[in-house]
Amino acid sequence: MVCPVGEIDLATAPAFRDQLRGNDAALPGCVVVDLRGVTFIDSSGLQELRTAQARCEAVGGWVRLVYDHEAIHLLIRLSGYAEDFPRYTGVEDAWRGHPVDSGELLSR
Repeated sequence: MVCPVGEIDLATAPAFRDQLRGNDAALPGCVVVDLRGVTFIDSSGLQELRTAQARCEAVGGWVRLVYDHEAIHLLIRLSGYAEDFPRYTGVEDAWRGHPVDSGELLSR
């Protein structure tokens, strides 16, 4: 599991990449990323998630995102990755593979 905090942008994306890669040894192919401590993420952070997802899917795994920030939801949706990264409300739901119903609104 990866739990970044603060901002994920061009300056911090390399450290985020290292966190994602560090998870590979713990449970290869399966990564839960808890983004609830993230205050901002841009396209460079999203690209790191896409790269991690491709790496995990290559070995039959997945990347699942836990988040509750509207800005993260908008970035994922507007980038066209909503189906690739469904939202999970908690870590346990992510491990179990129980995403939020796509019709449910984000609560703030």
